[in-house]
Amino acid sequence: MVFESMVSDLLNRFIGNYVENLDKSQLKIGIWGGNVVLENLKVKENALSEFDVPFKVKAGQIGRLTLKIPWKNLYNDSVVASLEGLYLLVVPGATIKFDAEKEERYQQEAKQRELQRIEEALQNTARREECF
Repeated sequence: MVFESMVSDLLNRFIGNYVENLDKSQLKIGIWGGNVVLENLKVKENALSEFDVPFKVKAGQIGRLTLKIPWKNLYNDSVVASLEGLYLLVVPGATIKFDAEKEERYQQEAKQRELQRIEEALQNTARREECF
């Protein structure tokens, strides 16, 4: 069916980086209900690589991905995606890179938050003393 091919191509563009071999045989479309259901998807090994996590996917499976698409109001309503039966086998990344600049920024932000907390506490104490 032409519509299923179009939806399959569109989904490949958006989730093709994360799942392998997405094709229209895995696709079940309920046009009026707004549901697009994909079943038995294999997760790619590099699916999480762009998220800078210290592990990688060795194997993965998604039992069912359901997209609730508001066909009648696409511009105003949200598309809701739900996953059922997500199984991932993850292993530590071969090389965990230490980013000194990122760590320094994190430490600096933590110090700034602590200073902000202390300043707010001092201001609250000063306000309470003014009231008495």
